[in-house]
Amino acid sequence: MTKQIELIGNHPKEDHPFGSWLDANDIPATATKCHRELTEKNEEENEDLILWMANTLVKHHYSTFRLEQLKKKYKELGFEKYAEQYRKLPIVDKVKKGNATEILLTEYIQSTLNRELIKVFKLKYNPNVDQAIKGDDTLMVDLFESEGGNDLKIYLGESKFRKKPSRQVVNDVSASLEKEKMPLSYSFLVEEIAKSDVELALKLDDFIVQDIKDKGQLIYTGLLFSNKDTSRFVESNLNNDNPELIFISIGIKNPENFINLVFEKANQLIANPSAL
Repeated sequence: MTKQIELIGNHPKEDHPFGSWLDANDIPATATKCHRELTEKNEEENEDLILWMANTLVKHHYSTFRLEQLKKKYKELGFEKYAEQYRKLPIVDKVKKGNATEILLTEYIQSTLNRELIKVFKLKYNPNVDQAIKGDDTLMVDLFESEGGNDLKIYLGESKFRKKPSRQVVNDVSASLEKEKMPLSYSFLVEEIAKSDVELALKLDDFIVQDIKDKGQLIYTGLLFSNKDTSRFVESNLNNDNPELIFISIGIKNPENFINLVFEKANQLIANPSAL
């Protein structure tokens, strides 16, 4: 079993969008580098992948309440103004790329673990959709039963998009996930969960994050989404002695076009929300 599999599990199989889109290579880990290389299987445009990712963008940006309201208002006069008033998908290019890359990391970790993790879709809470939210890029928790009762794993992530990879961006992701780093958003997650599921929130509230970290159950996940040179830059520059860190590189022919296509499709779905 590779170190990468120990930390986050196997790359998903062909029946999952990530499995059909990307090949995985777990490069032998060292004391300062644990890297999973993901590369596209086919450079041709994949409509099924674009549609899946567009729906995923909508799920991360819009609450169930807002989607239901959009569906109700769709046939009414003035729908376009209504939809714009409650727009949650960003227009600013940098924010689109950042949000999409965060979502890729969140969904990828869940796909490798083959389970839905406890998380807050923080993009739904952004009062300024065209500005990035501060704080942890991704924070997800896995509550499970062990011999001693409830136990917890925390997945803390940092993600970056670049049209072209560089040494600097690899260093930036790595520096955000040093072994001393603690999640900033755990208390926020518990508070938000409490609004809809008090019992679950109380279980999460019993855990001390430092204790989870001390048991090696705080997993650090970095992602760089860029072009076909991404893996090479990660291999050449990653130097991090955090034993619980995995760095994931996604390298495809045209990452910028991918982002544009998925947001274009997501906006089409919101413009005609009856199919959502």
